[in-house]
Amino acid sequence: MGPHLLLLLLLGLEGQGSAGSHPEVLQAPVGSSIRVQCHYRPQDVKARKVWCRFSPEGCQPLVSSAVDRRAPGDRHTFLTDLGGGLLQVEMVTLQEDDAGEYGCVVHGAAGPQTVHRVSLEVLPPEEEAEEETLKMGSLAEDPSSGPAGSASPSEPSQDEKSIPLIWGAVLLLGLLVAAVVLFAVMAKRKGPLFSGPPHQ
Repeated sequence: MGPHLLLLLLLGLEGQGSAGSHPEVLQAPVGSSIRVQCHYRPQDVKARKVWCRFSPEGCQPLVSSAVDRRAPGDRHTFLTDLGGGLLQVEMVTLQEDDAGEYGCVVHGAAGPQTVHRVSLEVLPPEEEAEEETLKMGSLAEDPSSGPAGSASPSEPSQDEKSIPLIWGAVLLLGLLVAAVVLFAVMAKRKGPLFSGPPHQ
């Protein structure tokens, strides 16, 4: 969660005057939160600020600085005007249908201006993704899925893992045998030197 927040803070610093540029792409898993900071001009300190979701119909307001946070509305999106030209938006408990394009819009004297745009991608939870992978793996390795004696594509991986172990053991055994033979040969050669002349 920490790296996501740092990324969002850095992206927020680039928000000034980004209406004509491409939106920043943010990724967050289901159930997590994001925090976006938008910069606006100091002279717009009293202007109405809106966090909206872009659609073909236009910018649909979700929360506004003019609305009391305690009022009923979007229960997982919060907008806070921190003052000093800084606006903070927090979206909590993200769901997959929250994916889309959003923006901070300031309704200043010159009319509404988008000061920061975000393209949000909501990723599926990691636990579910892992479970799907495990299910797919168990189906591929299920011996009942094919005729007896047939090999599924995932089975050779076990054999492939054991081949280096077998070759390593063979090599080690070969070196051991060679060392014993060498030791025996050396012992035979050294034997007469230490035993003195042969007895007759």
